[in-house]
Amino acid sequence: MSQEGQKQEVFVAGIYNWPASLTKEQRHKDKNYPRYNWADIDTPKLENHDAVLNVFRKYGVSCIAMRCGKGYHFFGDLLPFDLWFKVWNEIKPYCDPLWAPHTIRISKKRKEERFDKPIFYDNDGLGIKPWMKAVMSFMCKAIREENSGNLFLAMKQCGIPKYFQGTVYKVELK
Repeated sequence: MSQEGQKQEVFVAGIYNWPASLTKEQRHKDKNYPRYNWADIDTPKLENHDAVLNVFRKYGVSCIAMRCGKGYHFFGDLLPFDLWFKVWNEIKPYCDPLWAPHTIRISKKRKEERFDKPIFYDNDGLGIKPWMKAVMSFMCKAIREENSGNLFLAMKQCGIPKYFQGTVYKVELK
């Protein structure tokens, strides 16, 4: 545990909102590349959850949602840039204002953190996508504490790198 007055930092796993096949050069050359819609809602208010889910339904975007930490995380399907931007502008008011929409955390910050089983919403009628199964597998293993201590290895074991560029980064515990 941290001593009083000292800040504690931990490493967490996250995924970027662009396809794994997209190179850094491609992202810099064409800023209008397709993206996944993430949402990090930093409040437990169910009306915020429902508002974001309704935006995804309105545009026919299948997604995964889960209760975690102080709020909810949403993982929406891959969209062309113009549609991604339209969806993002509608969900943005419900998201944490300090959060950038290009990365979202998929692991716990603390062992005792609330991390409910993710729920799939089939808003496009095409069923669950393979990338969703990989993300849900990782998160369910996190709930059961079955992931490797090496977060990059844990993501690889669940198939995350087939669909996303994963990252491991430090967060400060508050």
